Amino acid sequence: MSQTQDLLQKAAELQERGWEVVRRLGLLESWSRVGRPVLVGSLRFGLMRHPNLDLEIYTDTPQVAEGFAVVGELAQVPGVVQVQYLNALDTADQGLYWRVDYQDEWGDIWDIDNWLVAHDHPHAGLADGLATALEAKLTPAQRLAILTIKDASDRANKARGVDIYKAVLVGGVATPQEFEYWSSAHPPAEIELWRP
Repeated sequence: MSQTQDLLQKAAELQERGWEVVRRLGLLESWSRVGRPVLVGSLRFGLMRHPNLDLEIYTDTPQVAEGFAVVGELAQVPGVVQVQYLNALDTADQGLYWRVDYQDEWGDIWDIDNWLVAHDHPHAGLADGLATALEAKLTPAQRLAILTIKDASDRANKARGVDIYKAVLVGGVATPQEFEYWSSAHPPAEIELWRP
């Protein structure tokens, strides 16, 4: 199997397994009791390199107790091995964060990032909008370029996914070397507002 086929196959397998983790843990159903959960990140558009899931849950006012009620139930699901919490309401993130670590039957640990934020958060819908746009616009060649750059980035200084997506879609970047050049000429913003 070529490296290209291997990257594409691994991404497809991770995406399939990721959706299964979402179902097993009942993530969308559980968080729906608190607010409107939205899956964001590479699971949505099939560019996974690691067992990681990202959710944003929108509510009128984020409440610690409501979030812990959901996470307390998730912690009882067989395979959940760790939960971490951060109250970032008084920071630029303006939300409540829980990381849930789930070990699947292959022994992989899925880190599941859950952000509970207000509907009127300054960046509400930002990650969802990016995911929706990428779902609609990515070509097969761009997908392969992104996976190739992500693979190289994993072995060096890990770059944010959004910076890789922007370099490929805006800059026409196709290789890890081109991404390094692009990155040096286009320093990443702290919060990336770009949409394809």
